[in-house]
Amino acid sequence: MAGVRMNTQSPAEAAGLLEEAINRGDLDAAMDFYEDGAVMVVDQERLATGRAEIGAVYRWLFANRKGAARQGETYIVETGDIALLTSKWNASGVTSGGDFVGRESCASVVMRKNPDGGWRIVVDSSWGHAALD
Repeated sequence: MAGVRMNTQSPAEAAGLLEEAINRGDLDAAMDFYEDGAVMVVDQERLATGRAEIGAVYRWLFANRKGAARQGETYIVETGDIALLTSKWNASGVTSGGDFVGRESCASVVMRKNPDGGWRIVVDSSWGHAALD
């Protein structure tokens, strides 16, 4: 999953470009927004740790769901080289078996500004408060 890392000017720009990559089904571009040791909350009971495991989650998602994910309102708190993004998401699509799926969530993402100037995800939880259920 090595590729050219994209340098984004802000956490908001990184989040928007990640959304575009996901909707294109572009694994390399999506993975560009994760640090090597990042963690993703896959569901309430499972974490994907590191770019290889996170990449496997995206590969499964791209192979099994055709649709779109839309980021709505986003609130960003930034201090130095760390940012916390809280945003509303709506994802919908059709599974490879033809079933409609949809989910709304309030995601929490921690990003860090890397030495090359790009903002990348350190912690990614699209489950938000649902992780408490």
